[in-house]
Amino acid sequence: KSILLGLVVCCILLTGCYKVHRSYIIKGKWYLNSFEIDGGSTNQMHGFLEDYVSSNGTYVIYMLDNGIMRGEYYTADTINYFTTGTWSLIDTKTIQMDMDQFVDGDFHIELLDQSEMLLNTAANQIDFFNIGEVKTVLRISREGRVTS
Repeated sequence: KSILLGLVVCCILLTGCYKVHRSYIIKGKWYLNSFEIDGGSTNQMHGFLEDYVSSNGTYVIYMLDNGIMRGEYYTADTINYFTTGTWSLIDTKTIQMDMDQFVDGDFHIELLDQSEMLLNTAANQIDFFNIGEVKTVLRISREGRVTS
């Protein structure tokens, strides 16, 4: 019995440490490079963000402590607007995010490397133009905009 209990405690500690490590990796400043909906590969940011031009518009996401998110949209280094929302790790591979009019869902996390992440979901609620629930892929990076 004590061996089984010891194994259970070790498993709980290891998964807890992994979640803390994953949370540490996710926190910080990220750049939204692409917002793709409904299974397409077209970046839809120009449709959701006023005056967005791929060479001029920047959407910055801050994953802050206590599950707070902040989104800031810039064109030509001028802030157009900012918004706040929430994020939380559901498990080591799933993040729940609710921010702005186009992100509200549970996203699967795929770390491409330490500076790029792919987030996807089959059910993202988009309030913009009452679009509703659609498949969504978010491509984000640490080091500024990445064009693909």
